[in-house]
Parts: sequence; C-alpha cells; structure tokens
Amino acid sequence: MKLTITRTDVEVKEVSERERKAVEAALMERLAVEKPLAEDRAGNSPYSACDVIFGPESAGERGCRVALAAVCRSHNGAGHYKGRGRWCNVYLVAPNADGPLAVCEAGDRDAEEVGSSRFFVRPWATHEAEEASRGLGLGARALSDALAAVGL
Repeated sequence: MKLTITRTDVEVKEVSERERKAVEAALMERLAVEKPLAEDRAGNSPYSACDVIFGPESAGERGCRVALAAVCRSHNGAGHYKGRGRWCNVYLVAPNADGPLAVCEAGDRDAEEVGSSRFFVRPWATHEAEEASRGLGLGARALSDALAAVGL
C-alpha cells in the first residue's frame, strides 16, 4: 500500500502550479536545503503524478522517527483533453520524538512508499521491534515460541 494524499481520509489544499512552486521555494529556504529529500514520478509519461518530499537532511536517515504531513497539491492542466495533465504532491517530513513513523528502506517489513517518491516509512512499532530483536522484528516472538515448543 502506498501512502498518498489522494486518499479520501486526507484533505489537502489544491493550489496553482505557481503557488506550489512558491511553497517549495519557501520550504527549501526555511529548511536551509538545496534540494528535496526525495522526488520522483509514478511513471515515464508527462502525465505521471509527481511526489516531492521536503525535510531536513536528518529526517532522511533510516530509523529516524518522523511525522509526515501533506502540504499541498497542484495540477498543471497540460494537454488538450479534459483531465490530462500532471498532479504534483508536496509532503513535509520532520523528526519527531513522538512521531508515528520511522524512515526505512524499500525492503524493510511494513515499508510504505510515500506517493511515488521512493521515500519509505513504516510504523514506529515495527521499527522498534526490529531494533530490539537485532533484526528479527516481530518474528522474534514467533521464534521464541517455536524454540520453546521443541524444548530449546
């Protein structure tokens, strides 16, 4: 499952392309970064959705506990047919001691991609379980039960 701001349970401000670019510039200035943490498209088509993740460099490290918020989205209205064009979604991620998510890699258990950005997060509880069990994650209890069942 992908996390995306097009889900019905997440409301995001729709803005013009110009306003979105201004928001991105303001985020880069405020965060004192030269580029987004992650940015990618859903495909090769000029109509493929684009997802951009902004945040401080430290928020992009694996295991960092974070909060994630959708900032805005815009549609460029390109093309001669109704509905054609590209959506661009902007997200903000920040380190948060009580954040519900942890930054992870694509192959980690319960990893979810934010839009199509190639930026992955997972529930903090999953990350915490994996760290506490030295990589076994939530399988540590299953392993313990299996060992106990055979008398080891």
